[in-house]
Amino acid sequence: MKKLGFKNGFTLIETIVAVGVITIGLVSALTLISYSLFYVSNINDRLIAANLVAEGLEVVRNIRDNNWLQSLSWNNGLANGDYQVSYNSIALSPYSGNPLLFNASGGIYNYSSGTNTYYVRKVSISNISSYEMRVISTVTWQRRGVVYSNSAEDHLFNWK
Repeated sequence: MKKLGFKNGFTLIETIVAVGVITIGLVSALTLISYSLFYVSNINDRLIAANLVAEGLEVVRNIRDNNWLQSLSWNNGLANGDYQVSYNSIALSPYSGNPLLFNASGGIYNYSSGTNTYYVRKVSISNISSYEMRVISTVTWQRRGVVYSNSAEDHLFNWK
């Protein structure tokens, strides 16, 4: 007597389940890659913004130091208000809300030449007393419909 046995191989249901598991794995991997790329881009934006914030404070500090070197009042040209500053300037421009431009040949951000960026920097100065001023540098940008902001505050003093 001959016994009937099952043939080795996949049935249709097993094949559908295997394809489903593989599909779920691939979709999960692609989603993870997509989120990773977004977060890498977000970290890059935050790093650039942090450096632009620090640069805004440094420009004001440089103006104060140049005032001392030229025997001017320590806060000459540093009146209360909102300003936009460039790394190579020793004068403040009124804040206009214009985005910074990126000059790829020099790797610098400025307001005179280069391609548009989505970073907007504002430096706010408040003279607290005759020997102290508060400087707040803020950079805002927008990515995927979300507005991000980074800021830092410094207090400068007439220590000379």
